[in-house]
Amino acid sequence: MTPVSVAPEGDYSLTTGEVARRIGGTSQHVRQLIKSGRLMAIDIAKGHGRPRFRISEAALADFLRDATVTATEVA
Repeated sequence: MTPVSVAPEGDYSLTTGEVARRIGGTSQHVRQLIKSGRLMAIDIAKGHGRPRFRISEAALADFLRDATVTATEVA
């Protein structure tokens, strides 16, 4: 998770719910992926309370590429 002030440039417009629908999961699972560092996101929440994450299309594409399982031949 990267603070807004140092976030890389890009369109961070996807919500955790939107990403969840795309990957076939839940918003909670997406937040866990963010907290574990597997999915890049920014927190747009101001002040205290629950984080409000936004994810870029590029970050989602990177996550999906890294999470892809490829078949290997077993001898």
